[in-house]
Amino acid sequence: MGLQVEITLPPKYYKEQIAKAKKAGDMKKVKELEKELRQREAEINKQEAMDRNARANAADLKAGSAMGGANAPKPRSKPMKPPKPMKKPEMMYGGMANNKKHMYAAGGSVQDNPGLKALAKKRPDVVRKMGYNV
Repeated sequence: MGLQVEITLPPKYYKEQIAKAKKAGDMKKVKELEKELRQREAEINKQEAMDRNARANAADLKAGSAMGGANAPKPRSKPMKPPKPMKKPEMMYGGMANNKKHMYAAGGSVQDNPGLKALAKKRPDVVRKMGYNV
């Protein structure tokens, strides 16, 4: 169990090796070296981008700029619209009785009260006080 070290070579080395392989006419080795060169350049570009972002973040934190950092204002959320009022559930139409509309929560029907008709014949003033038109 030994320590494994990965050696990374600069792109210049790969370009020199590619030129030598082309001179020798070894196209298989040229393709391998070009592939390794592309991978190495991609690694370098990725590392440079990460370094740029790290430097920018460090500068923002140090300066506390408006773009970000310790003293930066926190983003505000959009103001919420007030909720629309819900429509109150209406009672169902139950029918007509004694020239009055009747409403019932569960539907149903209204029947005339024969006792009320008899009372209306004898005492119409009492029936009017109850709210019925006689």
